[in-house]
Amino acid sequence: MTRPPAPADRKPDAWPLSASIVASLAVAATIGLANVVLVLGVAGGDIGGRLLAVLPIYFIAAFTAAQLAFWLLRASLGRMLGLGTNAHAVVVGLTFLAAGLLHYAESSGVQRILQEQADSPAARDGSCPPGVACTPLRSADDLKAADAVARRAAAERGALNAEGFALLLRDRDPEVRAALARRGDLPQELLERMAGDRHPVVREAAAESLRQSDDALSRLAFDRVESVRLAVARNRNAPPTALDVLASDGSAEIRLLVAGHPRASEPVLQRLLNGRGDRAERAAGERLRSGRP
Repeated sequence: MTRPPAPADRKPDAWPLSASIVASLAVAATIGLANVVLVLGVAGGDIGGRLLAVLPIYFIAAFTAAQLAFWLLRASLGRMLGLGTNAHAVVVGLTFLAAGLLHYAESSGVQRILQEQADSPAARDGSCPPGVACTPLRSADDLKAADAVARRAAAERGALNAEGFALLLRDRDPEVRAALARRGDLPQELLERMAGDRHPVVREAAAESLRQSDDALSRLAFDRVESVRLAVARNRNAPPTALDVLASDGSAEIRLLVAGHPRASEPVLQRLLNGRGDRAERAAGERLRSGRP
């Protein structure tokens, strides 16, 4: 009795994996484009640095979710619907549907918040620093056409919306950007970004702000320009990490400011005891002896 021939090994079909990748990339690209269109529609056509930074995160998250949805749907519905290796159109369509529903659920709250901000009086009438009698809001075209004096005046005391802030942040005149950095209503993200401006006048203005973040002030303590480091030392909110750097500064004025700084910790004051015998060392020694660092 002859044995039936063994079934030939079936070559694995790579189509399911290829289809899942193509479908996932398409879903990720669609969701990324939808987010761009949404933000452009709400923000008036200006893409900020934060949006550009999070777009890859949106893309990766959407791709991962689409991959997961594809294989879960194939595992749960493949046998039920009798899908073969070359019949994944249904799964691809369901992947788009599932990803779309997930994206709608995730973004509905964000859309509502963005729309509320766009409809707020501050967005329509512009933001104004506290205690400042601001000049009326000017359009972006007016600001672009204005001279440096007018742009600086707008940066100092003009009502500004998001478009105005973004425009003056990129102004070619460093004095205009410095005036913007000193505004009390400058959004925190923009204030921190101005700490990395290419011009020292702008970095100095950013270092003077009492709202500046500890991380930004710590970076500015390493600045190559003494006036910027001096502004950090004069900032009463400068963190101990920044003061620790400035305690070894070559400027006697900066070290003296560190010695009297309200946030100077004991290790910072100890660093000032370096045998120079200057006013900073004497002031630091007096604070340590008094027990009130």
